[in-house]
Amino acid sequence: MRYPLIFLFTTLVLASCTLPKPTMENFEGKFVYYIESDSEFYQLNKKDSSSYQIVYAKDSMLRIENFTPIGKQVYVKHIPRNKAYILMDVGEKIAIQTIPDTIVDDGYSFERKSGKVEIAGIMANNISVIDHELDTTITMNYYPKISPKYSSALNNMPGLPVKYKLFVDNSWLTYTLISLEEKEIDINMFGIPSDYTIITFDEFIEHIEKGEEE
Repeated sequence: MRYPLIFLFTTLVLASCTLPKPTMENFEGKFVYYIESDSEFYQLNKKDSSSYQIVYAKDSMLRIENFTPIGKQVYVKHIPRNKAYILMDVGEKIAIQTIPDTIVDDGYSFERKSGKVEIAGIMANNISVIDHELDTTITMNYYPKISPKYSSALNNMPGLPVKYKLFVDNSWLTYTLISLEEKEIDINMFGIPSDYTIITFDEFIEHIEKGEEE
């Protein structure tokens, strides 16, 4: 069960940043990222849908959909209230309650880098991201006109990450934006369906461990 949980934990990745904030605060629309990995396990076991991450944004609300070997995982967050849930169907429908911004990851820092590149039809800025734990610097890309609050990874960049890397479970995952569409999103997409049971993360771990013992 270890690898499928990778996508659960990557939604909680945070980073610190001292660069200027983006010019646009609120956005409504849909982003789609293509995911690549240097892991042989990932390449052998992924399905077509697991190569994509879909993000929906509506002002102060966020919804991220990941597709994994154990099914679809949905992350919903109310940004000002700092409340988030991970929705999963593991034989029963559960909403795992998280408090994302109480987790602080000081392993990253950012430095300005000149140059731009076109990604998904938009001009994205370069930025140097220093991973202090791995002692490596990677060039990533962000869009300065959309707030980083609509990403749960490296969300303190000075704009929306549009091409970035995360080192997870001894492999690199590369996320590349392939489409960005500004449009109206149904507010119901950001709620918890009535047939889901809300549990804590500790309760979810107990549920997984109990299932492995049976």
